Amino acid sequence: MITRRLLSAGLLAAPALARAAPARIAVAGGGVAEILCALGLEASLCGADSTAQHPARLRALPQLGYQRALSAEGVLSLRPDLLVHAHDAGPPNVLAQLRRAGLPLLAVPRIGDAAGLIAAVVQLGGALGVDAAPLTVALQEDFAALAAMLPRGAPPRALFLLSAGNGAPQASGRGTAAAAMFELAGIRNVVQGYEGYRPLSPEGALTLGADWLVAPQHSVEARGGPAAFLAQPQLALLPASRAGRLYTQDSLYLLGFGPRSAHAARDLATALHGVALPPLPERPWL
Repeated sequence: MITRRLLSAGLLAAPALARAAPARIAVAGGGVAEILCALGLEASLCGADSTAQHPARLRALPQLGYQRALSAEGVLSLRPDLLVHAHDAGPPNVLAQLRRAGLPLLAVPRIGDAAGLIAAVVQLGGALGVDAAPLTVALQEDFAALAAMLPRGAPPRALFLLSAGNGAPQASGRGTAAAAMFELAGIRNVVQGYEGYRPLSPEGALTLGADWLVAPQHSVEARGGPAAFLAQPQLALLPASRAGRLYTQDSLYLLGFGPRSAHAARDLATALHGVALPPLPERPWL
């Protein structure tokens, strides 16, 4: 069994001493939940946060709320043996309360690319006493197959956007999950001048020369659908908007960096490159 001291020390220290997975695991983080399920630990999950949307069965678990707004009482009420959480779960004071209450915590470092995903799978498998080799090998095969099938030549240029409320859409720069997915799909991110997200202006948008706009479904739906999303002042004059070149996808599938990431990047590449790429292998965790 994993000791409390070992878990508190963090993910990197855990593999050498892990022996068996705890009987009751709470999870905060949609991509992390997907990894646990793909490792065969779904039956051990006793609760999940609101971002754990896949597999759909996870939605029926007792809920912890949003991963960045956890409550110590809510987590402890599920009587977990362990909380496995994404790097940005919190708030920090709640995590500290949980530690003081004696609950072991296992933090998963930020996953921002294929190598980070595979490293997290290996580390989680070691920490939880699960053989991660089958999942690791499958993911390596999927990413290798994806890289081999991408078209050669000039990549399509794309702009990734998040939209919240009535403010200007936020454009993704370097160092984001969106930028990493573009790289996996052989797509050029047109925003290279900054890291993270910044509000987009109509003037700035026109200088970027994006062939495609990409946005998560929830952002598009919040604006009233694709037509209303593209009609925003920051986007309306863009050639991509006028041509209706908007790719939308479920945010967890597209940005979660769970085991479905290679398939999500393949779907993105198929749409933006405009070619019929071969399918990747069917996997139990899709």
